[in-house]
Amino acid sequence: MQQVQCYECGRRYDYDEDGFCPRCGAFNQPPRESRVSADGTVIRLDGLNEKNHADSFVHRELHSEKRQRRRTGLDKSVTRVPQAEPVSGAKKAGKMTLGKLIGWAVLAFTILNLLSGVLSRLF
Repeated sequence: MQQVQCYECGRRYDYDEDGFCPRCGAFNQPPRESRVSADGTVIRLDGLNEKNHADSFVHRELHSEKRQRRRTGLDKSVTRVPQAEPVSGAKKAGKMTLGKLIGWAVLAFTILNLLSGVLSRLF
């Protein structure tokens, strides 16, 4: 009898009796734990003993896959923080780019045109 709590609705139910949550239908796996053998070594969730297979192909593959998952952000144990975009040299120094210069010129001409129209009607 394994009691699990549904991650969707929070209801606790017997996993052996109901494979899915009786209230919302979500699938919740029971929590797995690592075991400790008689000699004190930890046996992993997938049943592999680190000490006994240290130089094997499986050991190298599992750890290279773990490193790849961490690098790409797929590992659940690593939380990725988005990095800020690098600031370019033009923005850092405060230099005006050609696009900004053209925009300011169009704005200045528009304001002058509006002011000259208003002043010509007044005088």
